[in-house]
Amino acid sequence: MRLCSGYAALLLLVVCGLGCGLSRAGSNSAVAVNSPSPQRTALPSPTLTPVPSATPSALIDTLRHSSGKYPYELKLMENKELQSRIRKLMGDAYPKMKADFDVQTPVEISGVVFFTSGCEAHNCGNIYYLAVDLSKDNINVIHVENERVTNYFEHGRIKLPEKFASQIPEINDESSPE
Repeated sequence: MRLCSGYAALLLLVVCGLGCGLSRAGSNSAVAVNSPSPQRTALPSPTLTPVPSATPSALIDTLRHSSGKYPYELKLMENKELQSRIRKLMGDAYPKMKADFDVQTPVEISGVVFFTSGCEAHNCGNIYYLAVDLSKDNINVIHVENERVTNYFEHGRIKLPEKFASQIPEINDESSPE
């Protein structure tokens, strides 16, 4: 009798264990049947060309509102964004430009072109012209020293309005590559 009750208890445990396993399997299959199948969506491919920002950088905004002011009033040569971009543009020639940008002309803006210049004190045979295309956010530096012209282009040569272009000598143009 004792053996029968042991078998009965074992049988009861097996039936309960199977019942629980079946109820779990049934609930899992119900979830799987009722859940939506995952859908693949194509992600947009990245564009290779930079998209211009809808809002101008702080530098461009400052330059747009600087007509008639002197670069020193704007602390132009201390502007971190401008320094970084001109340093990248000119390389080893940048420190000399920064040091020699003493005697300055007031900023002029014609159309979308910002223009100013600076030279070494008592030596305006060594002059730097700074031009910025405000619509394309493009910087050019033209350096004239001893009748030799060197151009530095950030994103290609800016088409200068005649009133600015006429100030720069066209002598032995040693342009950097565009």
